[in-house]
Amino acid sequence: MSKKIVGIYDLGITKEMMSKLHDMEEYGYSIELIEKIVGEDELSYQASMLSVEVNGPEKTQINPAVFEAVKEAEIVVTHFAPVGKKLMEAAPNLKVIATCRTGMENINMEEAEKRGIQVINAPGRAATAVADFTVGAMICQIRNIARTDEDIKHGGWAKKFPNSKDSYNMCDYQVGLIGFGDIGKKIAARLRSFGTKVLAYDPYCPAEKITECGCIPVELDELLKTSDIVSIHARLTEQTKDMFNGEMFSKMKPTAIFVNTARAGLVDENALIQALQEKKIGGAVLDVFKEEPLSEDHPLRKLDNVTLAAHLAGTSQGTFSASIGIVLEDLKNHAKGLPLAHVMHA
Repeated sequence: MSKKIVGIYDLGITKEMMSKLHDMEEYGYSIELIEKIVGEDELSYQASMLSVEVNGPEKTQINPAVFEAVKEAEIVVTHFAPVGKKLMEAAPNLKVIATCRTGMENINMEEAEKRGIQVINAPGRAATAVADFTVGAMICQIRNIARTDEDIKHGGWAKKFPNSKDSYNMCDYQVGLIGFGDIGKKIAARLRSFGTKVLAYDPYCPAEKITECGCIPVELDELLKTSDIVSIHARLTEQTKDMFNGEMFSKMKPTAIFVNTARAGLVDENALIQALQEKKIGGAVLDVFKEEPLSEDHPLRKLDNVTLAAHLAGTSQGTFSASIGIVLEDLKNHAKGLPLAHVMHA
């Protein structure tokens, strides 16, 4: 039986990008590329992304033709296409599932482990893009860049905004990072180039590793109470779901900025909205939401102390093109009979 790889492309990892899988032909693999959703547009793509993160792989739509395509597949490569139990049942020869993401929300990990299927991801693929965006968005919020742009385009020439009295140079701020993985480290490096003092809390990262990066390891309470900007960079799990709640917002400075360019599910959104409406914190920078796109009457749209973005932090072309390259190198390990470098477990 010939060896087969099925690549499921979408608007993020395009057919052209997924075509890099043809490099695996030198190892005897045949390649079939298939669209996640036929004729998918940007709005449905964004809705699918949110569905995967909220509902998981079993309740997210996929092109029915994928089930036929994977019948002889040894390897399935996906981006946001869901790989659930039914798809695995349709692929009895499946040995490897590769996702061109860092998160595993679109893979039924328990089912894969039960079947002995190895799952690999693309760690760090979006770290540079998210770090650049996060620091840029912090400055945008503090210095009112988006607000003055909007004001000028509507005929104004405002020099002052509600937060102007709390707008300082980046070197005057103390930033607290919750999570110190690839993204946290890159954000810290960028902030330190401004002369910013950086605190970090990560129960899974040794304190000496944080210190080596020129940052200060602290407990969570100290970070919340002393930081001028609090930025969250944790993985979304059952344990971290809604971890940032009203109690945590109440511990922050009344002038502090909250930043979330990670996952919407990490934050109790109602508690955040209340904290912003009641001016319990100074403001927020938000790139991810539990409802995407935001409805016209969503309360976040009505607040003047937030900077909002449409889930853009990790979506540079550099992120997408790097993703397939990271996965491809690990698939070559599989073809050579070598251990996979980025195996994930349930």
